Amino acid sequence: MEITKAFPGGNIRIIKEEKGIYILDNELRDSTEDWFYWAFAVDGKKGEKAKFSFPDVRLGPFGPAVSYDLFEWGWLGKDGKNTFSYEFKEDGRVYFAHSMLYLPERFYAFSEKQNLEIKELCKTKKGRSVPVVTFGDGEEIILLTARHHACESTGSYVLEGVLERLISKNIPDFKVICIPFVDFDGVTDGDQGKGRAPHDHNRDYETDKAAIYPETEAIRKIADGKIAYAFDFHSPWHMGGRNDKCFIVEKSHLIKDNAEAFSCLLEREISDDSFCYKAENNLSPDTEWNKSDTPCFTTYMINRGAKMAFSLETAYFGEEGNVFSGKDGVALGRCFAEALMKFAK
Repeated sequence: MEITKAFPGGNIRIIKEEKGIYILDNELRDSTEDWFYWAFAVDGKKGEKAKFSFPDVRLGPFGPAVSYDLFEWGWLGKDGKNTFSYEFKEDGRVYFAHSMLYLPERFYAFSEKQNLEIKELCKTKKGRSVPVVTFGDGEEIILLTARHHACESTGSYVLEGVLERLISKNIPDFKVICIPFVDFDGVTDGDQGKGRAPHDHNRDYETDKAAIYPETEAIRKIADGKIAYAFDFHSPWHMGGRNDKCFIVEKSHLIKDNAEAFSCLLEREISDDSFCYKAENNLSPDTEWNKSDTPCFTTYMINRGAKMAFSLETAYFGEEGNVFSGKDGVALGRCFAEALMKFAK
């Protein structure tokens, strides 16, 4: 049995192995605060068994996410607070992760199916090509972004659903610009992304300072256009309380009325197959950690005249009766698009 992180999104370190129990932990890399993301693969043979344990809380309530192809994911379950076990039913590779990964290959496959042409936004610091897609021919822009923090994968499922519905129905007089992986290097390399030193991508929007990331510099240039709506799709903290739900972060009092009106529309659009959203879970400006003067994508867009801009936080795991899955996340995105089309009218 062999453990590896050598795949897109991989992040793990082996502390020790004793009698078939692997003690593991994640790699923080250049994050300045403790964060919880990890992902690894195991190559094994039929009948082999192993137990995996973390020294800290790195598992959600349903155990690790598990996949055999990096596209489709499910929840494995767990043995205890910080442990889970696996037995190989056949020879091969299995992937385990903190949450359900959403990697660039899935987005490329989605774009091909939807006949979306992928263009280059810019090159990353490591020389990778950052994808961007556009459609529609209106003068006003709907700007969609995700993965300002590399590990926040649930937002990518929601974004896929938004794009799917907007492509099929379109909104007259609008042009959609989508950057699905703002921290493209981080997503590919398997970084935490949150709290990078000297600051992460979502803090790279100070108006009196130049951007330090090529991706955010390119997004700032797009913001010089006529941005009507700007939405950034995130995942919250690990779990607990509001973090187990889906909620809108209202960053500014300037757009609070519009955000609340949109919230009512979105709640009414939620379907039976969607991850649940309720407006009562929204986070108002200057409440808890949500400071209205914090530089970020949302405040930058509002200061550039967007009629509405906010981030949507979608839980990594959810809770009993509302457990996150890729399908439910995509369905939430479709509901989001329906609400947006009604709001735009």
